[in-house]
Amino acid sequence: MLPLLLKNLSYHLLLQDGKIEAEVKLTGILSLGALQPGEVRKYGTTIAPGLYAPVHQHFFVARMDMAVDCKPGGTHNQVVEVNVIVEEPGDDNVHSNAFYAEEKLLKTELEAMCDCNPSTARHWIVRNTRAVNRTGQLTGYKLVPGSNCQRLARPEAKFLRRAAFLKHNLWVTPYSHDEKFPGGEFPNQNPRVGEGLATWVRENRPLEETDIVLWYVFGVTHVPRLEDWPVMPVEHIGFTLMPHGFFNCSPAIDVPLSSCDSDVKENGMITKPCHNGLVAKL
Repeated sequence: MLPLLLKNLSYHLLLQDGKIEAEVKLTGILSLGALQPGEVRKYGTTIAPGLYAPVHQHFFVARMDMAVDCKPGGTHNQVVEVNVIVEEPGDDNVHSNAFYAEEKLLKTELEAMCDCNPSTARHWIVRNTRAVNRTGQLTGYKLVPGSNCQRLARPEAKFLRRAAFLKHNLWVTPYSHDEKFPGGEFPNQNPRVGEGLATWVRENRPLEETDIVLWYVFGVTHVPRLEDWPVMPVEHIGFTLMPHGFFNCSPAIDVPLSSCDSDVKENGMITKPCHNGLVAKL
């Protein structure tokens, strides 16, 4: 079913360690249906005498024009998918507990239609192909999924004509000024010819050395509880953008000195201690 809550709040935080946390808060009043005495509905939860709330889903799309480590006008980005793989038994895995991160370069739009996979800790990294850190690795930012879900509808469901972007959790396109709305300009109607994310990616445009746009689809399956009535408490979902080789060390350890770090001498003169030696060396 389609989202039914009345109000959704979203915000993002830029943290001291370089992370960007995006969060959506879901709250509001449930859409309800009436019940006859003794009646039970298979597709909902009885939350009060004579009232039931349908099971439903909420989905959001975050459109992110990345431009990682690019100067104005720079377009030198690429995207890789990372999966953590368990090593096969053998000389390299004698204790059967070895695993490693495997990267796959997403070269075109059709290759970049991806889904979350918590069993492999799947995430995606946008890198600048012409900028390196002090170890020679490409600088980048990675997209780390939070709690998420897949659409609960069969492929022939009619609403997927309007919301075809729900078929995958991640889409990647090269930047285009006219491509702003994943469901087309009028999302309550079927997309016009040539509109919508699922239509744009059919061109299968290259994704190397270009201005990358990530379209991250995330949502929640809401099975109503009695505690959601009469006003639903806030539920949180979101994702994180995290620096990956973007800095040469942790940016969180080089912080401004507080007043308590200063030494006050007997003559009233104030001297500040030297910066952390580790930070100076880095």
